[in-house]
Amino acid sequence: MNIEEINDEILTINNYLKKCLWMDFEFARMDGGDIVVAGRIDTSYDEFAINIEFGEPFYISSLLSWHLDDSKPFIELVVGDEKQIIDDKYQVEQGNYVFKINAEDFETSPIIIASKNIKCEIVNEEPF
Repeated sequence: MNIEEINDEILTINNYLKKCLWMDFEFARMDGGDIVVAGRIDTSYDEFAINIEFGEPFYISSLLSWHLDDSKPFIELVVGDEKQIIDDKYQVEQGNYVFKINAEDFETSPIIIASKNIKCEIVNEEPF
């Protein structure tokens, strides 16, 4: 994926979640091929409203579940000096994008994922 495609997916995710009053997130699947972060309005509700797939993951540092912080963008692409620090610290291989995900009650992003690509699937256009 090129940077424009990455930014388009991030924009789609953030625009969708801006309209949500709340959302609970967890890992729906995680293996060497992809990581899927899934969100739903409540953990007692079976159907996910959004799935975010990180293809060809290289690195992850994360909570196992978390809540949407609607005061910040949900996901951001890490760039510049901050990306260089993460690349150096975790030996992230060239060709990976680094994403940070914000969560409720955390001042800084507690979730970092390095992967080659990202894809969003909005399952429920209007979860509320």
